[in-house]
Formats: sequence, C-alpha cells, structure tokens
Amino acid sequence: MDNKEISVNPRETAYYILSEYFEKHCNLKDLINSYLNNSKLTSLNKRFVYNISKGVVRNYLGIDYFISLFSNIKLSKLDPEVLNILRLGVFQAVFLSKVPFYSIVNESVEIAKKHITRSSACFINAVLRKITSHENLKDVYNDKINSIKTPLKKISVCYSFPEWIVRYWIENYQIENTVKICKTLNDNPVTYFNINTLKSSIENIYKKIKVKDNIDLSIYFEGRSFSVSNDSQKYLESDLLKDGYIYVQDLSSQIAVKYFLVPEKNENILDVCCAPGGKSISASVLMNNTGRIYAVDNSRERMDSFNENLKKMGIKNVKTILADALKEDFLESSLVFDEYELNNKDSLKFDKIFVDAPCSAFGTAAKNPDVKYNKQPGDIMHLKDNSIRILQNCDKYLKAGGKIVFYTCTISPEENKNLIKNFLALFEKRYKIEIVDIEKIFKDMKYGNSKSTDLKSDGFFEVMPYYFKSEGATMCSLIKIS
Repeated sequence: MDNKEISVNPRETAYYILSEYFEKHCNLKDLINSYLNNSKLTSLNKRFVYNISKGVVRNYLGIDYFISLFSNIKLSKLDPEVLNILRLGVFQAVFLSKVPFYSIVNESVEIAKKHITRSSACFINAVLRKITSHENLKDVYNDKINSIKTPLKKISVCYSFPEWIVRYWIENYQIENTVKICKTLNDNPVTYFNINTLKSSIENIYKKIKVKDNIDLSIYFEGRSFSVSNDSQKYLESDLLKDGYIYVQDLSSQIAVKYFLVPEKNENILDVCCAPGGKSISASVLMNNTGRIYAVDNSRERMDSFNENLKKMGIKNVKTILADALKEDFLESSLVFDEYELNNKDSLKFDKIFVDAPCSAFGTAAKNPDVKYNKQPGDIMHLKDNSIRILQNCDKYLKAGGKIVFYTCTISPEENKNLIKNFLALFEKRYKIEIVDIEKIFKDMKYGNSKSTDLKSDGFFEVMPYYFKSEGATMCSLIKIS
C-alpha cells in the first residue's frame, strides 16, 4: 500500500482500494479493512469509504456499460486508473442522492491530477460533466440498461452478475426467479444477530437494546435472533457484541442449525469447515454448553479469531482443531488427541456432523459482492469434487443412526442436489435424506407458506435470498442407516 493508508480524503482512499482490487482481484473485505484500519479517517468517512467501495464493485458491470455510452474511447483502451475514477464518480452520482454533482466531479478531477496526468483529468472532467448534466440521473441510468434487447445481457448488466452465472440460473430456475435472485443479492444485506443465552437472558438483552435505542426490531426464533432495519452498524460496534452477549449469524445458517442439525443437550457434534464459527457457537448455545463440539477448519487465522470469540462468549464445550477435512483421517492426524482418545473407538464417533462445504458462495454476494466475479464455470466442478471428498472422509466419524447436515452458502444445483445424489450413489443404501418440515420454517418466519414457492418435499431446502432477505443457501440432512 506504500503510503496510501495515511490519506484523510475518503474518495482518494476509495480510489486506492478500487485500483488495488481491480488490479489484483483480491478479497474485497480484507482489502477494505486493511486500508481503513491504517487510515486516519473519521468513523463517518470510514463508513463512506466502505459503502462506495463495495457499491462500485457490486454494480461495476452496469457502471461500466453506462460509462461506455458517454466515453469516446473504448473502456478496454482506457488506463485502469482513469476507469476506476470514472467508476467512483458514476456510482456516487447515480446511487448516492445526497452527494452534489459538482463535488463528485471536482474531487474526481483532483484525484486524477494527483495520481495520473492532467490530460486524463480533463478527459474525466468531460465524461463526468456529460453524465451529470442529466436530470433524474438514476432514471436515465435505468432507462439505458432497460433498452438492452437481449434478456441475458440486460439481467447481467442491470444487476452486475457475469453472463455465465445468469445463464446457469435461468437454465435451473427460469428467468423470473433469476431476476429475483439477482435483484436481492445486489441489495445491501441485512445483518442478523443471535443472543448468547449463556451470558444473559433474552429479556435482559432486549431491555438493554430498547431502553438505549427505542427502536423497532424484527425478532425471530422465540426471540433468540433479531435484525434492525435502519442502522446495524451501531450493534456491530456495540459493547453487547464486543463482550459476547450477541453475535452475528446469517438467518440461513441459523435455519440450518435450528431445523436441520437440531442440536440436543449432551450430544457429540463435529463441525467441519467451521470458521468463522457461527454454527458451532449457535449449537453450543442451544446445547447450553453441554456435550462436546469438535470444530475443524484449515485456516489458522480464522481459527485464532474463533477461539477469541469462544472465550468472550463463555463457551466451554467447543474444541477447535486445525485440520484439513480433504485429507483422510483428518481428525487422527491433527495432533490434538491423546492416546486414549485415539484408541477408544467411540471417542471419535459423533451423533451429528455439520459440513459447511466449500462452494462458489454466490449466496453471499449481497455482503461480499466480489464473489460474483471470482469464479469461473470450471470452478463449480472442482468445488463439487472437494465437497464429495469431505463427505466421504466424514463418514467414518459418524455413528450409525446419526446424521450429516450438508450446507452451502450458494445457489447452484451442481454443488448441492447433484452433489448429494453422487454421494448417495457412492454409499448406496447406507444413507437416506431426512425430510424436514419446510412448511414449519416458513410459518415460524411468518413468510406465508412454502406452497407459494417452487420447493419440493425432497429433503433439500434451497433458501432463495428473496425468501427472508438472508444469504442464498442450500441444506439437507443425511441419515446414516448402517
């Protein structure tokens, strides 16, 4: 980053972030955090940088299309730094209603003068002035995109999803549902919080929240979970979160734990590919710190963060294990078990196993917009093969009569239904799919009923992001017969 992190100009900081992201295609969340943690920006300006950096990446295919209509130079011929300044300017002008056009243009020109050339600054000034000369610019932007005649391209540009993903979803979910998927995943995400009843009662937490903020909450699952519609950031920065009284967990993964894993007191559970640990924490709270949960992941950095969360939340029944579930005998080879555990045939047998499988993660695009662009069609088959290997490696650790809960945060039949069918073929007559009452989930969520969807009673629950404004996800339970 050189000395870029010392900038006190939020737009300049966003420019640095976008330039590095589009050059290196690195993880956007980590990149933004790296710049903001090393900046001298105020909290308000940090939030501004966060929003516009993510906003540009979330919408950049549409933004680029719009820029191309006003530029006399093809975008492929533009200096990448020029294009990033234009992207930054257009996003603010089109998507942010409270930022004056003159401020957007002037700041963009100054950044160009400082970091590129004066001639580039003149070009940027001309393009942005041409664009911002329109009244009702958001309507102009939408009209230009809606004039695209090919449905596939129109959806791709409008919601900034690569055409191959749009085509894949249309083939599997039809065009109407694909539009709803893309639209929801291109909105700002809802943040969901769970209450840690190991440290406080549900009533006390809501008393603290409502006395302090006097706000209206959306509440789920007998009050164990909630979301706020206006400003979730204050809770992400609150003492309630810092001290472990509440924790962040998306609604889809909450559903997977509550209705599919169904953790009971004193059970032995294995959580595979567990980091950042929300599902282990949720299961531990529901089990009231009884039994044992072995939480496995191969990322030391993420596991270190997970261990810190366990301490502050007062969780004692979770044992974290650094291991790679792609390897056979991954538990035995982790070097954290004593001789008794390794020789006792029942010590490494579990009642239930949760597999949060490696996947394309398209269902997380609302909060991680870069996932829309960092995969190719061939990656889906590679991820599918890895997930099958993990399931195979978990089989030896599951008791007869136990179950594996398979979960992904993506919307992809190849990585979900087709994968499970392949797994069942490998373990013929040894596993069966558990039929979970999806109707009850919809009833509990006050969504209406599942009959208004395309859901089938086949044991799979594809959580479309437009159901509950949560991550897109897929889950099912596999019962081990013998």
